[in-house]
Amino acid sequence: MIGILRLTFFCIFCFSASSKVIASSYKDPTSKTNVNIQTDLFRKSVGDVEAFKSQVQEEEREAIEKLRSGGDHGVEFIAGSSRKEIDENTAELSTIRADELNDRGRTKLLKENLLEEIYVDESNPLMVAHRKDAEKIAEGSKDLLESLLLSLKERLGVDCYTVKGNKEIEPEHHIALKEEQIKETIYDQTMCEEPRNKYNCHDALTLRCAQRGIRFRPWQSRQIVISGSELFRSGKTVFWVDHTGRSCFEYKLSVGPRTIGGFFSAPRNIPPNSYHVALMREFLVTKHPGSTLDNISTEMSSWWSGGLFSVDGWYYGGRRLGHKDYGWRSYTVNYQYRDGYPVCEQWSEDWSETCILQ
Repeated sequence: MIGILRLTFFCIFCFSASSKVIASSYKDPTSKTNVNIQTDLFRKSVGDVEAFKSQVQEEEREAIEKLRSGGDHGVEFIAGSSRKEIDENTAELSTIRADELNDRGRTKLLKENLLEEIYVDESNPLMVAHRKDAEKIAEGSKDLLESLLLSLKERLGVDCYTVKGNKEIEPEHHIALKEEQIKETIYDQTMCEEPRNKYNCHDALTLRCAQRGIRFRPWQSRQIVISGSELFRSGKTVFWVDHTGRSCFEYKLSVGPRTIGGFFSAPRNIPPNSYHVALMREFLVTKHPGSTLDNISTEMSSWWSGGLFSVDGWYYGGRRLGHKDYGWRSYTVNYQYRDGYPVCEQWSEDWSETCILQ
């Protein structure tokens, strides 16, 4: 066994001398210490040495007695705080919740920058350099060990393997460094002779309409003549039925005031039917593209002319008309109309600034 160990150490020495890889062994650092020459300088400086020793021993006994007495002086001497402060801190710690205690601990760590000492900051350039050095050392040591084992096996026929024995020998540690050439870094120095700190700025205001509305012009009198067939086929129930005889029912407009009565009774005014007026306004909107009901007034008047015509077989008001039903060939409507134009009720401002170097 001793012969194998000697052979191994000899191979390691030979291989280390012939290899181009740089290797070093670790040794504990040693330093020399100075031994002071004993003199009587202390006794000459103090004078009465025995009295000085007695005074020191007396102060020591007083300090120990204060600590044993349990008074506040001993507590303040040890803890650096008064008895009142210690009692307050004890009461607070006995009632504090676990989550609040964790929050205080994290706050203390952040305040005193203790996290940098506990955790390794891998983004730190110094730590990155240490890691790269460790990887290079590990890679070089791996190459050295593989070369050594291969040389022992090929040249001497020694195949190293581990066998558990009665004695354990501390292994030798070799650090191998890879040699690499580092190129010099050349910096191009640029000087700014005249700073460009003058700007040309342009402010732009963008207006947007946040709320739209409409404005109307004054009312205007309008008149429209509608054929009877068009008005019947529009589906608007705007007629009132006048029973003029035993076998005749005339369909007349009731969108304006009308007068009834005559020979046997005093005439009386009948107001327009509001339902018929609303339907007539819807019909008139179709005659003015782009308009709404707000453009048509509720004040109207109407009459009929052109003679009667039969509407037998037509549908009006959800029923089929018969041979006794007649309509007028034309109906005239006078109404009030006003034009409208869009306006913005509320504007929103948006300022933007663009600056360029002069």
